[in-house]
Amino acid sequence: MKEVVLERPKGKVWTYEDYLSGRIPAEVSEIVKGKEVRKMPTGGLHGVVVGAIYRFLHERLGERFHIFVGEVGLLLSRDPLTLRAGDIVVVSRRRLKDVPEGAIAIPPDLVVEVVSPHDSAEYVQRKVRDYKGWGVRIQMWVYPKLQEIVLIRGESMEVFDVNDEVALLEDVRFRLRDLLKEVEDERSGA
Repeated sequence: MKEVVLERPKGKVWTYEDYLSGRIPAEVSEIVKGKEVRKMPTGGLHGVVVGAIYRFLHERLGERFHIFVGEVGLLLSRDPLTLRAGDIVVVSRRRLKDVPEGAIAIPPDLVVEVVSPHDSAEYVQRKVRDYKGWGVRIQMWVYPKLQEIVLIRGESMEVFDVNDEVALLEDVRFRLRDLLKEVEDERSGA
C-alpha cells in the first residue's frame, strides 16, 4: 500500500472545532496557537525509556493516579487551539474521575518527556513554558544520552545526574541509573 501524504494549506490555523470534528490529520502531532508543530518520530531507545518509566510509575502510583502513555493529547487551550502531546501523563484519580476519550483538558500532576536527539532546545523550552503556563504541577524531562533529568516544580528547576535520587509524587523516589539499567537489559536481551 502506498503511503498518502496530505497536503495542507500553508499557514492553516486549526481550531477546537477542527479537533472535535476530526478534521485534523492524524499525522499532526501537536498544535500551538492553532499552528501545526512538525516533529520527527522518535526512535527505539525513546520507546524503551518511556516504557521503563511507565512501568515504574504504574507499579507505585497506579492505584491513586491515572497513568497515560504514548503521545497523550493535552488540551492546553481551545482558543487559540493548543494541543500538546506528552510521553507519560499522570493525573490524580480524585481530579480526573473517568478516562476521557479525547485529549486531557486539566493540567496533570506530572508530565514526563523523554528528550530525543532531534528535539531542539527551542522546542523543549517552548513546551516547558506551555506546560508551566497551563499549570502542570511537575515536569520531568529525561535526557537519556546525557543521563540527566531536569525536574520542574512551579518556579523551581533541579538537574539530577544518573546517580542522584529523584523524588516525585507522594514520595516516590528513584535513581535514573536504575531505570537506564533496565533499559540496557532490555536492549541487550538480558
